[in-house]
Amino acid sequence: MIELIKNAPQTCGVYLFKKGNKVLYVGKAKNIKERLLQHYRQAQENLKERSIVSNSNQIDWIITKNEYEALVLEVDLIQLHKPKYNVLHKHGGGYPLIVITEDQFPTVKVVRGFQRQGKGFGPFFTAKKAYKVKKLIHKLFKLRTCDPMPVRKEPCMDYHLGLCSGPCAGLIKEKDYMLSVKSAQSLLSGQVSEILPELYQKLEEYMKELQFEKCAVLRDQIKALEKLSLGQSVSGLSFAHADVFYRMGRMLGIYLIRSSKLVDKETVILESEDEVEEVIVGFYYSNPIPETILLNFELSEEVIKWLSQKGKFNLSFHIDENLEKLIKENLGHVVPYEVLREEFIKLLKINAPIRIEGFDVSHFYGEYIVASCVVWEEGAMNKKRYRRYRIRTVNKIDDYAALEELLTRRARRLKEGEEPMPDVWLIDGGLGQLTVGIKVRDNYKLPIKVFSLAKENEILYTEFGVNIPLKEHPILYRVFGQIRDEAHRFALSYNKKLRLKEGLKDVLDRIKGIGEVKKKIIYNNFENLYELLKAEEGHLRRLGINPSIKQEIEKYIS
Repeated sequence: MIELIKNAPQTCGVYLFKKGNKVLYVGKAKNIKERLLQHYRQAQENLKERSIVSNSNQIDWIITKNEYEALVLEVDLIQLHKPKYNVLHKHGGGYPLIVITEDQFPTVKVVRGFQRQGKGFGPFFTAKKAYKVKKLIHKLFKLRTCDPMPVRKEPCMDYHLGLCSGPCAGLIKEKDYMLSVKSAQSLLSGQVSEILPELYQKLEEYMKELQFEKCAVLRDQIKALEKLSLGQSVSGLSFAHADVFYRMGRMLGIYLIRSSKLVDKETVILESEDEVEEVIVGFYYSNPIPETILLNFELSEEVIKWLSQKGKFNLSFHIDENLEKLIKENLGHVVPYEVLREEFIKLLKINAPIRIEGFDVSHFYGEYIVASCVVWEEGAMNKKRYRRYRIRTVNKIDDYAALEELLTRRARRLKEGEEPMPDVWLIDGGLGQLTVGIKVRDNYKLPIKVFSLAKENEILYTEFGVNIPLKEHPILYRVFGQIRDEAHRFALSYNKKLRLKEGLKDVLDRIKGIGEVKKKIIYNNFENLYELLKAEEGHLRRLGINPSIKQEIEKYIS
């Protein structure tokens, strides 16, 4: 292989790794020889590169005038040969689109790539979603289901099932049918403001003509469109239609925004961060270009020029704060273990844990001191393994002492094999909490790494002196932040539950201004705090109780 590479030119162009006549991989480069040598060096460590190099017995190349020509040629060759190791061909076939045809009586189709003849909407990331929308269009707007449309004396079964308005049998006027088509397009585009007045006007006509069945159909269409107008929107956006590409390490999130609503999403796991442009080119090889493309990373001039040949669009590298928050929430739920493993090795220099236990202590002004242990296993919280603790040896505000009791009791159970041994302890707190964790771990000689996560600056403190600002590393932040927040939630909920368990009598004793007579009335009419808090103000006044008592109770238990 190295002998083949030595003969490669040091110019711009496209290269092909081949096994016989079969193309395994197509790439482009400013310097073909240097890029091939890079493949050869990376094959020592990267599985994909090793597979490309080891399975190839031939390398061809085509010299081009410039990098843009190389990009165009690369895309065409990948679509022609569908190489096994290219990402682009996996997306280049096109995602499913919904198309409203341009016939006299248009219908709705699901197509891919360049098959569309009509007005397209989408793309959809799965065919199942596209066909589900197609079915909804037929059900709501009765667009014909036959294609091509025959001429019949009697309509088919779909008419009787309410899926078609029967234009083939002349059962609907062309003008009324086109109003349904326009309504279907409004549903697909999300632009409903213009069509709704027309539908209401038509509804009035049908009512005057006593055509109640048609009124019912139109009413359902109006309801669907009005419901759409109230759907999920991402506030504060300056665009209505956009595709968002958000990279987080080797994860690339693709989000479709239509009419300021997030309508679909997909996550692509990149073999390497260099593949991101290949994915984008593959995505738009046959999919339509939206009004706006948003990215959180730079694109090469060649890719931007290639996209410009596909259509007009606005390119922005600034993602709105609200949208970015929504994206991170969606993207964080799909962190693959392989990606997580790379983050742990790169930032913490340790193997990714299989099991992490998270701890937090909660109290109410030094009373009701409780603690929680939550468990994260292989990418997800395992609620069956959660444990809660009532702190026994501490009766004042002393977080360190309470934490030491919690970890000591946990360590005993781990040492005795009563619980599976975790790889990491994560403690809600700073360096002081970390020190307590290390002390208990060492006392029991447990094979566990100890970290703590401080709320204020979101700094992850480690026992080996590496302090990581997690906001700069969103993949790790997603994992550790989720565990810390869940431990806090679980401890707090237990604390509240204990306070409520003290009972209605104890709570009323602690609230000033409630005399014995009022207490007796409350005891006789309400069994517990929940009933009292849910009571209507009028009911309380009829009992001679000031409704403001609910606010005092809420202050106490919150």
